[in-house]
Amino acid sequence: MALHHEQFDTIIIGGGQAGPGLASKLDARGERVAVFQQSAFGGTCLNDGCRPTKALRASAHAARAARTADAYGVHVEGVTVNVAQAVERKDRLIDGWRQSGSEYYEGHESISYVNARARLAGKDGDLYRVEFDGRVVTAPRIVLNPGARSVPPAIDGLERVDFLDHHTLLDLKEAPERLLVIGGSYIGLELGQIWSRFGSEVTILQSGEHVMPREDPDIADAAAQFLRDEGIEVRTGVTITRAEPAGTGALLTLADGERIEGDRVLVAAGRIPNSDDLGLDTVGVTTNARGYIETDEHFLTSAPGIYALGDVNGRGAFTHTSYQDHEILADHLAGGARSAADRIPTYAVFTDPPLGRVGMTLGQAREAGLNLSVADYEMASVTRAALDGVTPGRVRLVIDADRDRLVGAAVLGLHGDEVVHALSMLMHVDGPASALGTWLAIHPTVAEFLPTIYGVAEPDSRP
Repeated sequence: MALHHEQFDTIIIGGGQAGPGLASKLDARGERVAVFQQSAFGGTCLNDGCRPTKALRASAHAARAARTADAYGVHVEGVTVNVAQAVERKDRLIDGWRQSGSEYYEGHESISYVNARARLAGKDGDLYRVEFDGRVVTAPRIVLNPGARSVPPAIDGLERVDFLDHHTLLDLKEAPERLLVIGGSYIGLELGQIWSRFGSEVTILQSGEHVMPREDPDIADAAAQFLRDEGIEVRTGVTITRAEPAGTGALLTLADGERIEGDRVLVAAGRIPNSDDLGLDTVGVTTNARGYIETDEHFLTSAPGIYALGDVNGRGAFTHTSYQDHEILADHLAGGARSAADRIPTYAVFTDPPLGRVGMTLGQAREAGLNLSVADYEMASVTRAALDGVTPGRVRLVIDADRDRLVGAAVLGLHGDEVVHALSMLMHVDGPASALGTWLAIHPTVAEFLPTIYGVAEPDSRP
């Protein structure tokens, strides 16, 4: 712990993806800055979110490639997965990043980086009080970056089950024989597929009619289908009425009386912001009904001088949105014009193959009352997908026909997480959708089909 002052210009509570970067920018401007981080450096993304899951995804991808190599004329015998070695590889990567980041800030000459739980405790005049370990520091500006956490659904008896969440699953050293996944949204699908490829018999149980309920139903259904084709049991419209322990796993009872047993259970059915123990009431910071801190387009809360970045502000539960939050705030504090109001939602779901998404879904664009043109194209008709033998998925472009502007896109399939960036950039610079029909793309790539896909756009035929 390095605490260089008792009074600061800015105190940052939370050292996830926004906090440390903002601290460095403000420090470079001559401010006295303190960062308080209760858990390990890097927050969810580095420790048990984006990066470790993608490290395991790479191992799972290698296992799948080996098992299906015969189709490419490559013969691999006796494929096995040593989960402990895959986890060890993941840990080496994450430990290195965590150590270098924490050492940099803990040893920083001017930024005070403190490993401690900190909370707001009212004001002293124009200064906000922050308490930690029985001590108090003050600052006129506070930045909240505490992140979010997973929560189990309200299922009778679930509290007695030794269930896994997306944190603890990542440290299993063996693949359970049967893994039940409660929740069919992004985390459930990604982790369910990884552990299926590691050797588990996986059943994904989704309460809604479709997996990934934020997506257009047909896009979500296409993702569910390629998971089913891979041997994963994906069940939708499922209501779990009771859970009871069964060894290290659970016996689940469904609304229709069916009982399903698994050796382990992964709960991936919800997250809530870490806003409930920050002392917000002592300084007048308000939250909405779901606990997210309400902010304006520059992340200012209801209390002057207090800002909220990352998952806790409800503006996007992604590493890249959190990181951009700090860039926007740093620009705003320097008198710049950047604003969260200009941000276009962009993200990926890292199933294999992935889903890249930007802007509105087709359903959202219809609700907005736009005059739409829509292009739909099967990934199986994309040359590169056929060459690589990865043909599941589809591409959708949603176009505001009156303004010649792309308002949304989904790229489900090979390299979808990368291809979507071309569409995101077009929207970011407010370029015409018709530009998609005239650009020169490299052959053979997935992106080269964007002009072709744009060319099949037709007026929206609403159901």
